[in-house]
Amino acid sequence: MKAGSAAWWRARYAARERQRPRPGGLELRRITQAALDIADAEGLAALTMRRVAEELGVRHTSLYRHVASRDELLVELVDHVLGEGVPPATGDGWRADLEAGAHEFRRVLLAHPAVVPLLTMGQLLGPHALRAREVGLGLLIRAGWEPARAVRIYLTVAHFVIGTALLGAGGSARGAGERAAMTELFAGLPEYPLVRRLAEPLNLPDGDQEFRFGLTALLDGVGDPR
Repeated sequence: MKAGSAAWWRARYAARERQRPRPGGLELRRITQAALDIADAEGLAALTMRRVAEELGVRHTSLYRHVASRDELLVELVDHVLGEGVPPATGDGWRADLEAGAHEFRRVLLAHPAVVPLLTMGQLLGPHALRAREVGLGLLIRAGWEPARAVRIYLTVAHFVIGTALLGAGGSARGAGERAAMTELFAGLPEYPLVRRLAEPLNLPDGDQEFRFGLTALLDGVGDPR
């Protein structure tokens, strides 16, 4: 059974119902926080079961009661990160709350760039991910959106955030220096006249500006509930 699949999560929830905490024992939250600390400081390559055990001062075999493998640890790590998000409550209507939630989701992801590539490892079905779905869908349905339409809007916005975070945390991320270098490159390519003429505006927006523009365009297209 693949870690992170829907079947895996179903078995995971069932196992949690049966599992009884041991007084003074390890908790999954402590394990995933230690894993996050390592990933943030040293990258995913350094993240092993033994390294997490060292961080916690326990034997690595102690971790297996909570995560049976490194792959399972990585899936749980993603859900742990999603738990850092704060549900939106602007008081200015469904769109303002949805925009705030999207920005908060992106902020959380970009705060942990080493973890972002793991979003494609499995389905986002952990407790924190499902809490976000519950909040987002509830926001839209209470605003008057028909349930099937609310699902599409929620998933489209969530996938937009994930896609931009993958770009922003990966090798395609563009800081000021990279944008300047790309402008210089484009300006020296006469075989691409439009790219050359638009070299500066092509590299003017940073990731935050592009995200705001894209999110606004997306929600303008969604319109309002009828």
